[in-house]
Amino acid sequence: MRGFKRSRRVADQLKRDASEVVAEMLRDKPSMMVTVSDVVVTDDLRYAKIFYTVLGDEELILKAQEYMTKATGRIQSELARRLRIRRLPEMSMHYDTSLVEGMRMTQLIDDVMSEDEKNEPEQD
Repeated sequence: MRGFKRSRRVADQLKRDASEVVAEMLRDKPSMMVTVSDVVVTDDLRYAKIFYTVLGDEELILKAQEYMTKATGRIQSELARRLRIRRLPEMSMHYDTSLVEGMRMTQLIDDVMSEDEKNEPEQD
């Protein structure tokens, strides 16, 4: 019995290759820092969700989202050329908010910790 499901192995390979494809496509756009953060493939290998993160302000994120949505077909055709599987999953691009949410949660925790330190009575 294998240790991993085929959908997970395909997702891992798609993530590696999609990262390379996106990096190559954005080589001429140095202001856009897009990273493929995760790929989720359905068990029947028909659909894949590619999650990506963007470093930058809100305007740059919106620009990157528009670019990635338009580039989905190019990315999918390049991945079809690279991968040796019978049928490539149909792909959709999704902005991954987990990095932003993680940074927000870290800031909230830091704020609470600093507030606790301020309110703590001094000990002699």
